[in-house]
Amino acid sequence: MILDRYVLRLWFAPFAAGLILATGVLLFGRALKLLALVTDSGAPWGLLAELMVFVMPYFILLTVPIAFFLSMQNLIAGLQQGSEIDVMRSSGMSYMRICRPVIVMAGALYLLLFYLSMFVLPQGQLAFNNVLREIYSLKGSPEFTPQRFSRDVEDITFYVDGRDAEGRYHGVLLEDGRPGGPVFYVSESAELVSTNSGLRMHMHQGTRLEGEGDSQRMLAFSNYDVDIPIDSLGAVKYSRSGDHVIMMTPTQLWDDIQQTHAPEAVAEWQRRLILPTTILVLCAFALPLSLAPKRSGRTGSFLLGIGLLILLYNVQLVLHRQVSMGSLSGWAMWAGQIGFLVLGLLLWRRAEQGALPMWLVQGGEMFYLMHQRFMHWVAHRLGKS
Repeated sequence: MILDRYVLRLWFAPFAAGLILATGVLLFGRALKLLALVTDSGAPWGLLAELMVFVMPYFILLTVPIAFFLSMQNLIAGLQQGSEIDVMRSSGMSYMRICRPVIVMAGALYLLLFYLSMFVLPQGQLAFNNVLREIYSLKGSPEFTPQRFSRDVEDITFYVDGRDAEGRYHGVLLEDGRPGGPVFYVSESAELVSTNSGLRMHMHQGTRLEGEGDSQRMLAFSNYDVDIPIDSLGAVKYSRSGDHVIMMTPTQLWDDIQQTHAPEAVAEWQRRLILPTTILVLCAFALPLSLAPKRSGRTGSFLLGIGLLILLYNVQLVLHRQVSMGSLSGWAMWAGQIGFLVLGLLLWRRAEQGALPMWLVQGGEMFYLMHQRFMHWVAHRLGKS
């Protein structure tokens, strides 16, 4: 147990730091892409924050395996550089025993990722799509032509005398015919602004009339707000989970596969099952890719690991695309994933036997020599200058 706690302590800090860094980079990149859309539409910044929350499940499915793999590589390389792993091996411990707590964590994280992939991810995709629709609806917010009645918004009629250069309306008449009885507003000026729930007419110096006949009530105001929900704008048609395979619940997706056998549905089903297993594949590769000669340091091992990540995710992407187009069976995606897993387990077994392929052992050494030559060249050039 002491060894397990020690190994977990060495592994956890790099894992947490890597997870925060990788997720932050992805969120920042996505925020930059959405920033122009939110700015152009005049939508409140809260909607951008909602988009970031709803895209998190997908990013976590990507970043947790990457952070786990690189932190496990860092753990093994650190134990090797300090000769601790040699002492453990000489006492009769296997690599499997040394890495046991981290392997258990891989299993626990797999269960978490499976839940995210099957249940949380489609809900996030649905919510993300609906927020985007709200932003697009705000981008097309109604513009009121002076001295004309406008009914662009359902159950609400607008009339304005004019509009100044700052976008403020003057001589405003608003009839609110939504359920609850007609309400009339007359004000000297007003501004139309975006809120988290839709639009708001902020009116100044006016009168509110409600009711009919003897029950009519009048209220004079200096400032008054009339909220217009997004769904009243007539421009938002919210998505439902059954509209697209990426938003379907597991039950809906499975039923769609049974009824239509659509390639897109098959590809999405397999993708949800396969993405969580990536952490198990990377766990199998972490040991054999980290056992480089001590003088090579960790650079070579990390470069090999990054190369594996690029290859693995690109193979997944290509196979998913081919299956969704109907060019390959859904099992082709599993063939690629299982192929990687079997290769990783074989290399782990060779590592236990002390018989790793020379190209793998020398891979880190090669990167180390390239790094040394590059640093020597830089030092030589700086010395000349």
